Order: sequence, then C-alpha cells, then structure tokens
Amino acid sequence: MYKTEPFKMWNEAKQLKQQHFEEYRDIKQKGGKRILSGTSITLTIHAGFKDTVIMGAEPFSANVAFHKDFGVKCLEECEKRGFSREICGYSKCTWGAMFLNEYVMPDGVRIEDDWLKPDIATSFSIAPCHCKWYQYLSEKGDVPAYLFDLPKAYPYNTENVIKYVSGQMLDYIEWAEKILNTKFDDAAFIEGVINETRAFKLWTEIMLLNQNIPAPLDEKTMFSFIGPNLSKPFKKETVEFYERLLDEVRDRVERKVAAVGNEQFRVITDAIPPWPNLQLYRYMEKEYGVVVVGSPYVICLIGSWKFDDNNNLIPTPTPEEAGMKLDTREDAVRALVWYKTHFATETLYNIACGEVLHDVTLAIAKQWKADGGVLHQNRGCTMQALGAIESRNAVAEAGIPCIYYEGNDADPREVDLTNLKRKVDIFLEANKVKKLKHAA
Repeated sequence: MYKTEPFKMWNEAKQLKQQHFEEYRDIKQKGGKRILSGTSITLTIHAGFKDTVIMGAEPFSANVAFHKDFGVKCLEECEKRGFSREICGYSKCTWGAMFLNEYVMPDGVRIEDDWLKPDIATSFSIAPCHCKWYQYLSEKGDVPAYLFDLPKAYPYNTENVIKYVSGQMLDYIEWAEKILNTKFDDAAFIEGVINETRAFKLWTEIMLLNQNIPAPLDEKTMFSFIGPNLSKPFKKETVEFYERLLDEVRDRVERKVAAVGNEQFRVITDAIPPWPNLQLYRYMEKEYGVVVVGSPYVICLIGSWKFDDNNNLIPTPTPEEAGMKLDTREDAVRALVWYKTHFATETLYNIACGEVLHDVTLAIAKQWKADGGVLHQNRGCTMQALGAIESRNAVAEAGIPCIYYEGNDADPREVDLTNLKRKVDIFLEANKVKKLKHAA
C-alpha cells in the first residue's frame, strides 16, 4: 500500500474550466466575439484578436458527451436528420446542439434558446471528418469557417510542410481580420506562442514524472488537468497553472504519494476515452488496484514529443530553446507550426502519419512501465480507429498483454458497461491480478 491524497490543484482545474465556458457564454453581451476552433495544431493562431473568447471545439463537444442525457439528445437529433451512428461523435454533439439551439455548461446547467453560436469557426484536416464537421456547421449554422489542410506531421514535418501550413495560417489571419472587423495584434500573438510552447513543455515534464512507481497521476485525473492547455494555452496564467502542477507532482514523487494507493498493475490506453462511461477507470482502480498511467492521447494532446536516437519519446525543445527567431508574425507562425507538427495535439493520429502511431504507443507502454494495455476501438472517431489494431499488435508482440474493447467517445449507447467490466475481469485474472480483498 502506498499513501495517497487528493490533488491540491484539482479544484482549481475544475474552476478554470467552468470559468472559461462562462466567459465564452457571456462575451457577446460584452460586445466581443466567439471563436470556435479545433484544438488540433493550435488555438494560439487566434490569440492576436482582442475582445474574443476562443473555445476548443473538442472540449465543447466532449462536454456535451459527458452529460449523457443531453449528449444522447444531441445525437438523436442528428440521427433524425439522417446521420448514422458511425459518423464522428464530436461532430454530432456540436451539430445536435446547433439543431436544438441548446447547450449545457460543465456544471450541468442547461442553456435554452442559445447553443453558443460562434462568430467564426476553424479546423485543421487532422481527421477524415474534421473539415466536414466545420463545413456542415458553416452551411447549416450560418457561421463563417476557415478550413486548414494538414498533409503530414512528424516525422515528416519537412520544411515544405512547415511552409505550407504556415502560409495557410498567415492567410487565415488576414481573412479573420475582415470577418471579425478587428486588427490582429502581433505582439499579443508572439507572447501567446511563447506561452503555449512553455505550457506544453511543462506538461511533458509532468508526464515524464508519471513513469515513477507508484504513479503520482492516473489518467482520469489527467483529463481534468488538460483543460487549461485546451482552452487558453496562450495565456501566462496557463503557464503558471502548469508550473504549480509540476511542483505538486514532483512533491508527490518525492514523498511517494500514489494516484492509486493500492497500485499493483499499470496499464495504458490509446485514444479518446468513452466520456459517458469514465466509471470504467474507477472500476479497475477500486476492484483491482489498476492505475492507468497514460496514453498517446493524453500524453501528446497538450505536449510536444519526438523520438531520440534510441526510439524513446523525449520532449520537443520549445522554439526559444531551439534558438528560433520570434520577432515578427511570420517568425512566430513558423516557430509554432514547427513545434506543433511534432507529436503534439493529435498529429500522431493524422492519416498521413498513421504508420508511426504504433511506435508511439509501444514507446509509451515501455517508458511508462506498463504491465498491460486496455485499448479503445473508438467507433466515434474514425481517425483514432485507423491503425489502432496495429498499435495493439505492436504492444502485444513486445510482451505486454492487451485487450481491445469497442466503444464510443460520445455515445453511451455504444458501450455495454456490464460486459466491458466482465471483459476487464477476465483480462486481469488471466494476468494473475487479484481482486482487492475489500472488493471480494
């Protein structure tokens, strides 16, 4: 048994999330503008627009999915209009809210007659449906949209790719200035680039600490801590949040404070979790002393990584650390694209780079000392399902046992939790993980 205790930063993380959604809700009353943007690659490209609140589209949709009753209502509204179940769950959460003209806040308070319509929406083509998600939103919701093409990312982020994506970002800024009728502040943007890359680097340092035994963090807790980097990565307050979190995690490592006090089996996952069914994590923890130490999703989502010469994942140096110029808008855009087209956000799931996903998954399993894998065949995201079987095979062939379960990041109707728990029981018992005595 290890000692354990609640995170001091937990309440602050929850409060920051609620506060951000409230700012997004209220900005129109203050004369400002809303920007709904895919978090893949970066939100900081919008940081030069003052009097705006930027909402990550994935957190916007995941929040809908988390509130099961409202989430299913949104999904069913889309199904009434001919959309099938296998279409991106996040897309349908957003479209459903738009069709219903309703939304739900993180604290569960429902908003009627307002789905928090943005003034502009943007997305990168990270997944097969990302740009279609926003194209349809634009057409049916009367929202101006700018769609970016992301052809490849690390390890293929050549100078040509960096120039190609940077050029689109510079074009976007000029387009958005006209749509929003406001001037882009280059100084605020450059500051935002410095802040985001520092905040992402801090997350990589936090994640490396989770390689320790016992693990100071479990993945379900991490889901709350990723919020600031998915909402305001360009703000100094976000950097300060992760500095304090890093200090707390270091302290837990030094004092051997565990996320799971009875840790006896470490596992990784691999994709967006089934948000409506997160009780799976607590089931494994409480019944078997299983700690989920991370995944390509949560480790890379708000951090930037690359391989060293020994095929180990290491943090990507920030543009400042790499000695890159950050004097002009063009400098900052190029530096940001260079940094974020490593294994950052969801670029490792990019179809053009799919063959490296299993390398990342295997590296995480080894470096984070996993005893097994509980991997999610996410039917709600075709992007993450592509190559997932190969990732499972790579981990299993390395001698790390895995199970695979079918689920959905947004649709609770796609997960049979009773049978899933039984599948986990069989897997753990086969690997000689005994049920905890209090749970017998």
